[in-house]
Amino acid sequence: MNDATEPAATPPTSAEEEAVRRVLADAGGPVPIPGEVAERLDVVIADLAAERTAASLPPGGVHHSHPEAPAVVVPLDPAALRRRRRVRLLFGAAAAAAAVAVGVGVVSDPGPGDDDLATAHRLAQDDSARESAVAGGQGDAADSGSKAAPPAEAPTAASSPELAEPYVTPQRVPTDEPVREVRADHLREDLVALQHVTLPDPAAADYAGATLTIPAGFICEPASFGRGYLVGVLYDGKPAVVAFRRPVGSTQEAEVLACGTGDVIHSTTLTATG
Repeated sequence: MNDATEPAATPPTSAEEEAVRRVLADAGGPVPIPGEVAERLDVVIADLAAERTAASLPPGGVHHSHPEAPAVVVPLDPAALRRRRRVRLLFGAAAAAAAVAVGVGVVSDPGPGDDDLATAHRLAQDDSARESAVAGGQGDAADSGSKAAPPAEAPTAASSPELAEPYVTPQRVPTDEPVREVRADHLREDLVALQHVTLPDPAAADYAGATLTIPAGFICEPASFGRGYLVGVLYDGKPAVVAFRRPVGSTQEAEVLACGTGDVIHSTTLTATG
């Protein structure tokens, strides 16, 4: 039998014990020792008891594990009891720290020692800092969302002139000429003739407002006809208004509008006069 024995474990210092108490306080109270840790602890205690039993046997004595050996009870001295309590305390502290740090997915050897306590404490602090950072990121995202520009409002006629031409009161210009007729089956021909007869010289034309030429005996309910040069006509025997819009390049749009509503009955593009 080998008489060499391992050196006795050095009792923890007061600073180490204080560190254990802080870790246990941070862990939120007593935590059950994991089964794997408890099994390892039992093995360590059994080995210590076996070593003391072997040391106490006389030369040639029967080992306690022999079938014929009587039951041997080896009382632990006060120093051994203190070591046993400190070993259990260290194991419990390491297990509590491991339970706190389980969220970061780190598995470490739960052996006692200052390095284990420092590592467990650091892991707990890192996990807390990580949770704070995640919560801060979510708060920033919420603040960013709350400060985002409001959705654009739907365009209205006032903000988008393209959607609805504002009502323009036309300047009424009476004339002694008879009411001209525009035929649906000769629409372009009749509109070209009306264009050359009623429109002013292009150099003097002003399309910023609305000018309505009213022939003798012409009656038409008012409506929003828009800007341009307007001429009262008979469209297939019914009162209507032809609107000549501002020329664009070499072309000009002409629209036949209904009296009372201003609805477009027909629209065509003509060659601008010039």
